Amino acid sequence: MNQKKRCFAGVLVLIGLGIAMLGAGRVVAEPKVQIGQPAPDFTLTDLDGKKYTLSDYTAKGQVVVLEWFSPLCPFVKKHYREDTGTMLTIEKDFKDQSIVWFRINSSRDGHRASDLELNKQMAEKWNITSPILMDPKGITGRIYGAKRTPEMYIIDAAGTLVYHGAIDNRADAQSPGEINYVRNGLDELLAGKEISKPSTRVYGCTIKY
Repeated sequence: MNQKKRCFAGVLVLIGLGIAMLGAGRVVAEPKVQIGQPAPDFTLTDLDGKKYTLSDYTAKGQVVVLEWFSPLCPFVKKHYREDTGTMLTIEKDFKDQSIVWFRINSSRDGHRASDLELNKQMAEKWNITSPILMDPKGITGRIYGAKRTPEMYIIDAAGTLVYHGAIDNRADAQSPGEINYVRNGLDELLAGKEISKPSTRVYGCTIKY
């Protein structure tokens, strides 16, 4: 085989490897947002058709927590059981602070996880009263680089992304971890400090884009 043919064959091998890696889910795109940068604005609709726009809340000086959500994901369910209640407990503990909590469901239209009735049923079962926002085309999820449920973001009152990562330090579907990164981040933020751990490794179910 001459040099030109060998080069061409090498290119084909690399292309093939790239396709194989993509199919195996090992190629991960870089997040579209970065810690310390402005969080992209969005407008999404909740389960009852009401629209919510991120900048409406940061303009009022409110901190926003984003939780990527799926009613089917066991990693999400572990934080809504009666014996855990992780997400709702944090919301309740910070209810007197200027904090807004949005759950975003970026499951594609037609996937069971995006079914409105199912989401309403689970919201009632889990006593979720803050908005579940639907992102059926995955536009907001992709802009934020969200890959998992639950995947967490904290946006400060100036509209800056200050935390992105997991809810806690236990990456299984059994029990919450001992360290809750979101709770700690909110405590530090409200105390006027920089968040000491602004990014962590995300765990959970893959978002069904």
